[in-house]
Amino acid sequence: MPRLLDRVYRSLGTGFFFAALFGGGAVIATLIFPIVNLTTREARVRRDRKQYLIHLLFRSYIGAMRLARLASFDFQGRERLRDAPGRMLVANHPSLLDVVMLMALIPRSQCIVKQSLWDSPYLGRLVRGVGYISNALPSDRLLRACRESVEEGKCLIIFPEGTRSTPGEPMQLQRGFANIALLLGIDIQLATITCTPPTLLKGLKWYAIPPQRPVFCVRVGEMLSVRHMLDVDERPLAARKLVRKIKAYFESELANGRTGSAHQETDRREFEARGHKA
Repeated sequence: MPRLLDRVYRSLGTGFFFAALFGGGAVIATLIFPIVNLTTREARVRRDRKQYLIHLLFRSYIGAMRLARLASFDFQGRERLRDAPGRMLVANHPSLLDVVMLMALIPRSQCIVKQSLWDSPYLGRLVRGVGYISNALPSDRLLRACRESVEEGKCLIIFPEGTRSTPGEPMQLQRGFANIALLLGIDIQLATITCTPPTLLKGLKWYAIPPQRPVFCVRVGEMLSVRHMLDVDERPLAARKLVRKIKAYFESELANGRTGSAHQETDRREFEARGHKA
């Protein structure tokens, strides 16, 4: 396919899939969720069915993007997620598709989401209807919601940066996830996400199409046991040590290019130099 025609095709395709992600969420919440509510009496079962439906839809979404040749996806170590129930999955957060990819990989998951997403006119009804956890909840209610999800055998997905990474700036991890893991005594599964060339990153418009098809990579890596940490330190100190350890892990993974995109910021600068600066 000639380069110009390929860029036009990917621009139109990206626009379609971007609209499908946000508009489709509103349609599902409006048309599909009421059917689930009417046909399922127990609240917990309703929530589980909706969350599994989202898993299937996100799997289909990723598959459709692959089929349309708009992006490639490389999932490394996905077999480690077979034993993920009752764990916390902690990942970096470079792109808009991160949560889509992780939920597509995990059939039974729960996610802590930003309040802005909870209130979104496009995805808010979907997020609230499926029972995802708002990060604006009081700490006791948030911890209780996380505990219930873990006891139900779900994988708790958390992006400790709180928002998408800003390319070129140091990674900043919030400490809340570490406190939750320590208080619940749950293992932490680490996953590193990259995208090369950069697209759907913070500061880049969705329609800023990279010169070639992007490759999204998810590498499921180490699993950390935190139970022993409270035997050595008080929780505040243990949480700080855990955050430092995980930050060092992500920085090492990204710097060494183990997920296939060590030069993500360099790619971004080259992309912006071509006239696509956000």
